[in-house]
Amino acid sequence: MKKTFVLIVGMLFVLAMTPVGFGQNPEKVIRVNGAGMASDQVQGWANEFMKSHPNINVVVTGSSAGKGFKALIEQTTDLALASRDIRPEEEKQAGEKGLKLDKKVIGHSGVAVVTNDKNPVSELTLDQLRKIFLGEYTNWSQVGGPDVPIRCFTRRVPESGGAVFFQNQVLKGKPYGAGTKMTETWGTITKVCSVATDLPIGIAPWTRAAGPGRKVLGIKKDDASPAAKPTAENMREDGYPITLPFSFYWNGPSLDPELRKFVDFCAAKGTPKAGAM
Repeated sequence: MKKTFVLIVGMLFVLAMTPVGFGQNPEKVIRVNGAGMASDQVQGWANEFMKSHPNINVVVTGSSAGKGFKALIEQTTDLALASRDIRPEEEKQAGEKGLKLDKKVIGHSGVAVVTNDKNPVSELTLDQLRKIFLGEYTNWSQVGGPDVPIRCFTRRVPESGGAVFFQNQVLKGKPYGAGTKMTETWGTITKVCSVATDLPIGIAPWTRAAGPGRKVLGIKKDDASPAAKPTAENMREDGYPITLPFSFYWNGPSLDPELRKFVDFCAAKGTPKAGAM
């Protein structure tokens, strides 16, 4: 009995002194941080990627384009997920840290327009949408709805690449109207549209737009065009007019083979418009 006890203790000691992962491939962790407008799509691709690459763990943090660039500059992420181009001051900060940034477009995401499901308005033209967010239209009656004041919601600019894209694409570069409320998260916008009874309107990622208490508006390029909603098919066929490209940024010299595999995997899984890649 005593000999058995000594033998067991000796075996436990040997195991305790053996390095973790001995005889196995060490796990590689890939950190992704950035655009909440696209993080759901990237998370889905990451889940698929990890099934075929069990030794690689991909951690996706959905925040904002600005926070993704900040994390990349501070070297707390491997890939910045960006729904806008890097700003000159961000690129300067990266250079001061000795980073040489590379970029690859990996997919497209629809910027959905949401409102409360009690709103009888179900579609808008781009021109109507522009006038609403510029503050030129202030009442739903101006677009065929009830006599109710319009409250608009978006994310903060330039922090949010989705809000910047909407400003450039829909508002033609003009600033949001003075009455437009800017929030910290997309979740705040979708929640307000779900629970507020005064028929607010806001923008959100297409992956998070639908839900209890709210509806996604159809958007028309012009009066003669059919209304379209953001779906994978509409984005692929260029049928939804508010579709933004999103990209990965990384420090060029740090792109090892595993990271390259993930970048290429996501690019292949994306839903780009024709000729975008």
